[in-house]
Amino acid sequence: MKKILLSAVAITASLFLNAQCDEIFISEYVEGWGNNKAIELVNPTNSLIDLSKYELRRYSNGSSSADSKKILQLGGAIGPKGTFTIVIDKRDSTGTGQEAPVWDILQEQADTFLCPDYNVNNVMYFNGNDVIALFKIGTPSTPIDIIGKVGEDPGAANGVPSTNKAYGWPLISVSMDSTAWTKDHVMVRKFSVTGGDSDGFNSFDPRTEWDTLPPTDFSNLGFHSCNCTGLTGTPEIAKDEKFNVFPNPSNTGNITLKSSSVPTKVEVTSILGSKVIETTSNSTTTSINTTNLTKGVYFVALTFENGQKLTKKVILN
Repeated sequence: MKKILLSAVAITASLFLNAQCDEIFISEYVEGWGNNKAIELVNPTNSLIDLSKYELRRYSNGSSSADSKKILQLGGAIGPKGTFTIVIDKRDSTGTGQEAPVWDILQEQADTFLCPDYNVNNVMYFNGNDVIALFKIGTPSTPIDIIGKVGEDPGAANGVPSTNKAYGWPLISVSMDSTAWTKDHVMVRKFSVTGGDSDGFNSFDPRTEWDTLPPTDFSNLGFHSCNCTGLTGTPEIAKDEKFNVFPNPSNTGNITLKSSSVPTKVEVTSILGSKVIETTSNSTTTSINTTNLTKGVYFVALTFENGQKLTKKVILN
C-alpha cells in the first residue's frame, strides 16, 4: 500500500509560516458530535484558486505517514476573499451509528461533501488526536497548513484513554488542563492569523492560533475575517452577516439567496472571473434568474452596508 511520509526535507523547506495573505489556509475545524465533521478553507488573495492543486491528509493516532486512503485530492475553486467548506458525506436521514447523518444545519453550510465510504477514503473521519494537513500538490508536495503534531498521539502521550475528553491537543498535563480543543469542539482561526502553520513537527497548542466554540456552533462557517486586505474587520462585525444559497446545485433556472440583512449589492461571477449578473436587493430573500447562464460553477457575492462582502460557490446543472 502506498505510504506518503511527511518528510523532514519537506518540512525543513517550510519551517516558517507561509507568507502572509498569499496562500489558502484552514480557517475553521469542526470536530462535532457524531459525524458532524468539516474543514473550512479561506482564500485571502485577490485571485481565484483552483483546489484541484491541493489535498488534505490525515495522520491518525500518532502516525508519521498517511496511506492512500488518508490522502484526498480536492476539487472546485475558492473565489477571491472567499471560503470553501468541506463536510463529510453522511446525508442518509435514516442512517444510524457510524452512518448517522450530519446535522441539517451543518449540511446547509457545505460547499462539497466528501468521503462517504470509510474504506475508500477516510480523511474526513478525523478525531481529536488526528493530524489534519493541507498540502499543495507537486514534486514534492508542499505542506501549507497543519493542525496537530505529526507523529504525536496527544491522548496516549498523557496516558489518557480514548474515551476521555482530553484525548486531543493541547498536549499539556491532564492535571493542568484536561480540555482538548481538537476533540468535541469547533475551532475558528484567530483574526491575527494570516497564513498556515506549515511545520508539522513543532509543538502544537491550538490556543495560540485558534478560538474555540461548542461542538454544535456552526454559525461561523461560510465566511472568515482575518487581518488581510478585503478580509479586515473585527470578528464581531464579521459574525453579523451571513447568507445561504439554495438550491445548490440548482437545475431549476433560479437560485434563492437568504441573508442575515439586506445586501446593498448582489453579484454573480463565472469561474473565469467574468461578472455575469449584478443587481441590488430590497429584501433578505433575493431570487436570481439563471436561465441565461450556461451550466457550470459560479460565485455569488453579497455586499452589505457595513462593507462586508461574502462569497459562496453555486453549481448550475
